[in-house]
Amino acid sequence: MADVIYLDWAATAPLHPAVREKVPEWMDVFGNPSSLHRLGMEAENVLSEARRTMLESLGARGGQFVFTGGGTEANNLAIFGSVFAQRDRHAHVVTTAVEHPAVLEAYRRLEQLGYEVSYVRPREDGDLDWTDVIRAVREDTVLVSVMHVNNETGAVFPIERLAQELDKFPRVRFHVDGTQAFGKIPFSVGDHAIDLYACSAHKVGGLKGVGGLYIRPRVKLDPHVVGGGQEFGFRSGTENVLGAIAFATAAKASMDAVHRQLPYAGERRRRFVEGLRAIPGWNVIDPPNVSPYIVCATLPGLKGEVIVHAFEEQGLYVSAGSACSSARSRQKRSHVLEAMNIRREWADAAVRFSWHPTTTDDELNQALQVVERQSTWLLRMLGR
Repeated sequence: MADVIYLDWAATAPLHPAVREKVPEWMDVFGNPSSLHRLGMEAENVLSEARRTMLESLGARGGQFVFTGGGTEANNLAIFGSVFAQRDRHAHVVTTAVEHPAVLEAYRRLEQLGYEVSYVRPREDGDLDWTDVIRAVREDTVLVSVMHVNNETGAVFPIERLAQELDKFPRVRFHVDGTQAFGKIPFSVGDHAIDLYACSAHKVGGLKGVGGLYIRPRVKLDPHVVGGGQEFGFRSGTENVLGAIAFATAAKASMDAVHRQLPYAGERRRRFVEGLRAIPGWNVIDPPNVSPYIVCATLPGLKGEVIVHAFEEQGLYVSAGSACSSARSRQKRSHVLEAMNIRREWADAAVRFSWHPTTTDDELNQALQVVERQSTWLLRMLGR
């Protein structure tokens, strides 16, 4: 059995081999892209090429791609930049109750500033009814934020239909947190009326601390970080050229892998879910529209953290819910499962298995072997 079976890709991805191979070469591109000399122009050319690659990977037709310091910053730029550009401190905004903290905490800050926020809850199966979102839109609504793929349950939300419906409201900007979707499922922003789409480098094998925001043509944002006017004036500061080209390289490679594995991805997840359900005690939270790379499951009677560490002893790495909050925040119940009305015993025992198109069938089968062995041991310890 392999020493490490890594099924925590939704938390972070290992550095992509294509990036690892090229980093030493890219480190020689050290010029400041704003400098007018040859080294500066060389860095600017590399940065521009990375930007073009990101737009191509997103399937964009025009628009801009702004490199940021991570997915959180990209979402913050989308939310605050869009809302503040409206110059209406009494406007209304809409999001879901199961967004990532990068979005939810931004909306809570808007509430503190006087904006009115509507939080749309998903159904108990984790799916989001697009009509519930549209019903929340009012005449004074200026922004709607809906994630593409939920980071805990893997539920794929109907952003295509939402984009179609929200395009009927000229004042409303539609922002999508694509952190768990980009590089994992086929999608093109150019096919839909999505104004803002955020993504993160380390989720697809790039470097940590790098993210980006796609901005649809003619969408206005207030700057997030002011200074020298880099990144089209939206995010000042000397650009992370190495991080940008690594992101673009990993993104292109990931999208290529997604398309190659598309015919098999759903079936592999189905087999994994069947394998989990065949192990005594396990339950799967399985939304009807779901990413083929995320499975949320519970072993009631135990704590998620206990299950995670028991698996780790056998080389299997998973998460207890989302791994994208602080250690203190992770002690709380999952706001996602709470919004779905999942009973507490299940929510406390939830763990997330997540993988990548390059994960092998053998790794998934080995993971199920560890789950069965360690689950039997844990339940025996409980006298069950």
